[in-house]
Amino acid sequence: MILLSNVIKAPFTKTNRTAKKTIEIKRLFLEQQNITEKQQENHEMMMEHAKYEAEQIRREAEQYYESIRQQLLKEQEAWHIEKEQLIQLAREEGYQDGFHQGKEEALHRYRELIEQARQITEKANVQFYEQINASAETILRIGMKVAERIIGEKLAENHDYFLSLVKRAIKEVREQTEVTIYVHPLSYETVVQQKEELKALFHHEADVFIHPDLQLAEYSCIIETPFGRIDASVDTQLEQIKEKLFERMKEGVSTELASSAR
Repeated sequence: MILLSNVIKAPFTKTNRTAKKTIEIKRLFLEQQNITEKQQENHEMMMEHAKYEAEQIRREAEQYYESIRQQLLKEQEAWHIEKEQLIQLAREEGYQDGFHQGKEEALHRYRELIEQARQITEKANVQFYEQINASAETILRIGMKVAERIIGEKLAENHDYFLSLVKRAIKEVREQTEVTIYVHPLSYETVVQQKEELKALFHHEADVFIHPDLQLAEYSCIIETPFGRIDASVDTQLEQIKEKLFERMKEGVSTELASSAR
């Protein structure tokens, strides 16, 4: 004999089990999503910390550069005073020579002293800005070395930093349909594991190939497409930053030299 309560209870129990499995799967998915988001947040915080450290180095370098510049400006001002004294001396000597040796000789002597003062001033200006330039270059090189060390340590601590560089480079070519990524063998497994995530960055279906390359430096990344290639390596990006900083620094010194020569 089958009880009516059993007939009613059986489907209800099955439904509860199905709902429970669905909730557990959903909970597992949400937990995994939370872990991924947490890793991304940690990665962003570490990148911000590295940027903060580099910014601190840059500020200290600028402060040191400014103190050197102020000191040399004081020396230049002292030289301008001395130059005026030389000019005054030239005038006085020219005046005395006008009485004893004639106006032509006095004028010639006056011009010689003025030219001498001008040449000394120009040399002093050149030495002044050369010293500033040398000090600034030294500070910049030290700052870049420290920045390289900090970034290298962060990349070694967390491979997500390197993956973020790869993702940023892929965003530059996400309109392409075929992309080949070359990385150092030590980074190969890390990048391959994220292949599907990298493919998701494209706006359409794309063929993504990942190859290890022993000739590349660690944390190097070359991305090739049918239309060209992108060097997303850490060393390359730091070198480009350093070149830009040196160019701006030299432009600033050249401008100040031109202004002082007027």
